Amino acid sequence: MSRIVGGIGISHTPSMGMEFDRGMKDGFDPVWQPWFDGTRPVKRWLEALRPDQIVIIYNDHLNFFEFDAYPTLAIGVADRFAQADEGWGRRQYPELPGDTTFGWHVTQSLIEQEFDMTVCQEMSIDHGIYSWLPYLADPPWPAPVLPIAANMIRQPFPSSTRLWKLGRALKAAIAADPADHRVLVIATGGMSHQISGTRFGIANSDLDHFFLEHLHRDPERLMRIPQKELMRLGGSEAAELSIWFAMRGALSDRLEQIYSFHAFPKITGCGVVVYSEPAP
Repeated sequence: MSRIVGGIGISHTPSMGMEFDRGMKDGFDPVWQPWFDGTRPVKRWLEALRPDQIVIIYNDHLNFFEFDAYPTLAIGVADRFAQADEGWGRRQYPELPGDTTFGWHVTQSLIEQEFDMTVCQEMSIDHGIYSWLPYLADPPWPAPVLPIAANMIRQPFPSSTRLWKLGRALKAAIAADPADHRVLVIATGGMSHQISGTRFGIANSDLDHFFLEHLHRDPERLMRIPQKELMRLGGSEAAELSIWFAMRGALSDRLEQIYSFHAFPKITGCGVVVYSEPAP
């Protein structure tokens, strides 16, 4: 059977991707250099891990889904996933590879566990994945990707507890996979930030550090914080931190924290945490 071998939680932001492209060409801006340097240990860890499948829980930013039909939870099952054009052209990176056999198995299992997934046989991916992925891996990408999109754009959002339970259901689905895959689960949501309204630019690095500190050993404490409180403390987009519970919920309590890092280059908190799941 397949098993989860690790988890990563990481923030995303459009500027993160643009600064990577600029930095790799002309050298990094001093405010972004710490984030690039801070992701080097994660890249080395991922290279050594060599997973067979990567499940990524993220949120789309109205670059594939639109308000006329915006699902709460959607899963992509396809051989490949194109990069979305967010208005300034596609970046020079290949599409994400998919594995339909693995994807259909996980989809069937999640639905049997009463998660009503919107199944997408075509899905284009925006900066929710593409902004941070080049920091962690060089193309061609290290393994097939199974993308799961969680609504963090239009309320009502799936609750923190619901996303935790999604992680638990993913764990059961992967354990029931008849193949012998080593699976990495990644969750990505912006940390503290707000990009609209009268509080534009608000962020809270203390909230980010508090979240990174407690996600490992006390996720229940974090899940008790209402999403509206996360938004009050860290800006409206801080609700995306809830997505990280899906990754943490997929792991056991025996996990080992390998690495944690946080930086604040511009108006968005940028953080990453890496967990290793010991063999049973």
